[in-house]
Amino acid sequence: MIAAAYERPPDNWTGRILFTLGVLVVFALIVWAARRAWKRRVAAHADLLPLPEGTVTDATPASDGLYVGTTEAGSWQARVYAGKLADRAAATLHTGPEGLLIERDGTAPLFIPAAAVREARLDAGLANKVVGGAGLLVVTWEQNGYLLDSGFRADHRIDNATHLREIEKVILEKTA
Repeated sequence: MIAAAYERPPDNWTGRILFTLGVLVVFALIVWAARRAWKRRVAAHADLLPLPEGTVTDATPASDGLYVGTTEAGSWQARVYAGKLADRAAATLHTGPEGLLIERDGTAPLFIPAAAVREARLDAGLANKVVGGAGLLVVTWEQNGYLLDSGFRADHRIDNATHLREIEKVILEKTA
C-alpha cells in the first residue's frame, strides 16, 4: 500500500510534445510578424535616401553629446529607420551657416542643410527618449517631401541653447 502511494502516473509524452510544438509555432509567428513589420517600416521611408552630404564651418564650438534619433515631425515616437536615422549614438554637433552636421559614432554623419531646416526648439522628448525639462535640441527639417525631427542632447545643457540660437539665425538668414 505504501508503494502504491509513491507510484507516478504514466507520462503523457504526446501531450507534452504537442504543447511544445504549439509554443514553438506561436513563437515563430511572433518572430515572423515582427520581421515583417520591421521591413515595412524601413520600406515606408526608403524614398528619404540618399541623405544629403556636406560639411559645416563651425560658427559655434562643437558639442559632444547623444544623437537621440530622427522621427516623423510631430510624432515623437514614430522613428525613421531609413539610413540608420533611428540609431542612437554618441555624437558631436556642429552648426554653421551651411546647416548642421552631426558626427555619429559607428555610422555615417548626418548633414542637415540650412535650406532644409524648418524649425528648431528645445524639447523634453524625442524617439522614446525623455529628459527632464527642455534638455533636447530638436530640429525640424525636410527631406524629399517628408518633415522630420532630429534630436541631440548635449553633454552640457547650455550648449543646446547656444546651438539653438545659431540655428535660428540660419533660419532667419534663409528667409531674409
